Amino acid sequence: MKKRLAVAAFATGMVAMAGMVMASGMMKGGAEGGPIAERKMAMKEAKKNFKPLVGMVKGEMAFDAAAVKAHAKALMAALEKAKANFPEGSDKGETRAKPEIWLMKDEFNALFDKAITLAGKIEGADTKEKLAKAVMALGNDGCKACHKEYRLPKKM
Repeated sequence: MKKRLAVAAFATGMVAMAGMVMASGMMKGGAEGGPIAERKMAMKEAKKNFKPLVGMVKGEMAFDAAAVKAHAKALMAALEKAKANFPEGSDKGETRAKPEIWLMKDEFNALFDKAITLAGKIEGADTKEKLAKAVMALGNDGCKACHKEYRLPKKM
C-alpha cells in the first residue's frame, strides 16, 4: 500500500512538473504553444479566408456575396486574434516579428486596427467591383503596410 502511494505521489509530481515546464515554454512563445504559435495560426487563418476573396476578384471563382460575408467575418476574427497575441516578451523564439512592434506598440496596434476595419468593409461588398476595391485596400493599406514595417523577411 505504501509503495502504491509513493508511486502515485511520484507520478503526480512528474505530471505537475511537466505541466509547469510546458506552461513556461508557452509563456515564452515556445514550440508547445503560446502567443507566437497562436498568432501564426491566426495569420494562417486570415490568409485562408483572404485567398478565396482574391480568387473572386481575379475571376478564378464566381462571386458569391454570402461567401464574401463569411470569409470577411472569419478574416476579421483571425486578425483580432492575431493582434491579441503580441504581448510583451513574445518577441523571443521562432518569429519574424520585428522588435519595433514592442517599441512602437501604439502605432502597431493602430495599423492592426486599420486592417481589421478594412476587413470589415469587405463584408459589405455586394458586387465584384466593391469586393475588388475592398480587397485591394486591405491588401495594400492593411497587410502590406504592417508587414513592411513590422515583419522580418523570410530567411533565404
